[in-house]
Amino acid sequence: MKDLREHYIRKIEELRKERNAVILAHVYQIGDIQDIADFTGDSLELSRKAVDTDSDVIVFCG
Repeated sequence: MKDLREHYIRKIEELRKERNAVILAHVYQIGDIQDIADFTGDSLELSRKAVDTDSDVIVFCG
């Protein structure tokens, strides 16, 4: 199970870089999702981060 988790983490990091993406996670998401996110916060805070980003893709986990 740990190997599968690490596989997904590597894949997410690869895609984030390839697509110039930013990952935003709401505070109620599970720890694994918050850990990989670039920013974690409430809806208002994450919306502000989304406006300020230079990324081409915004992934909002919330």
